[in-house]
Amino acid sequence: MQTLLIFSSLILCIIVIMFSVSQKRINFETPYSKGLGIISMIKEPKNIDTWLQHHRNLGIRKFYIRLEGTPGLVSYLDSHHDVHVKIGKASGVNEYEEIQTRQNNWVNEALKLGRNDGIKWLVHIDADELLSGEISEILNLPTTTRTFWMQNKEAKFAKVPGKKDNCFEASKVVDCGEINNACVAYQNGKSGGRTEIDISAFGPHRMQSSNGIPSVKLKKMFVLHYESCDFDIFKNKFKGLSVQNKKVSIPFPYYNESIAAAKKNDEQKLYSIYKKYRVEK
Repeated sequence: MQTLLIFSSLILCIIVIMFSVSQKRINFETPYSKGLGIISMIKEPKNIDTWLQHHRNLGIRKFYIRLEGTPGLVSYLDSHHDVHVKIGKASGVNEYEEIQTRQNNWVNEALKLGRNDGIKWLVHIDADELLSGEISEILNLPTTTRTFWMQNKEAKFAKVPGKKDNCFEASKVVDCGEINNACVAYQNGKSGGRTEIDISAFGPHRMQSSNGIPSVKLKKMFVLHYESCDFDIFKNKFKGLSVQNKKVSIPFPYYNESIAAAKKNDEQKLYSIYKKYRVEK
């Protein structure tokens, strides 16, 4: 009789332990309630492991990634439970404009995916950008706030970085919202929005509410932009942007000079442009 009681107690303990483990596993695999996710469209990203881990440490719960031209990265991204991957393809022509169209479409698709996953907010950034600051500022926004935007800061490098240098190491970061800043790419920040039916993409840097509610600028969250974080990435980027069959209006001298040099396949000129715009004076 005593043996039977001991055996019964042991079985009961095993059941309790298994139930506890099961509950923990469920909680681990679905941490998305009221969480924050990232939307990104990427191609041949550098140090994607650093990018993912940085944002996990910050509190990001889900990544919605459209992957283009990088088949070798598919299995790596698929191995992460918090990454949703969609394989995409670039047009290869007029990419300055075409990229923005594909980004807008992906943002709208990812907003629906996030809503189904229980994600509360989604932020749109690139694979050479890091969120920085107090993530609680987003999660604590009132329900009346539908979209927000964050000022970007642009990295400057101590030297022309190479393949062995980590993408997210810089000697200086410039606030693109300041007057007479030294930012050479965009200056109007990046955005996020609720995963609700009134929210959609509004260009590559904003989201909008169909209710007409204006975006709120955050004070404690920023985007750190490591534009062309090594010389090879820079060359490949602007060689791709130089393939055009019509006139493309680009408001940034850095882009126009780089595209012109890439069209001529002038590597020496590209190197001097990189030093001029990307290396700290």
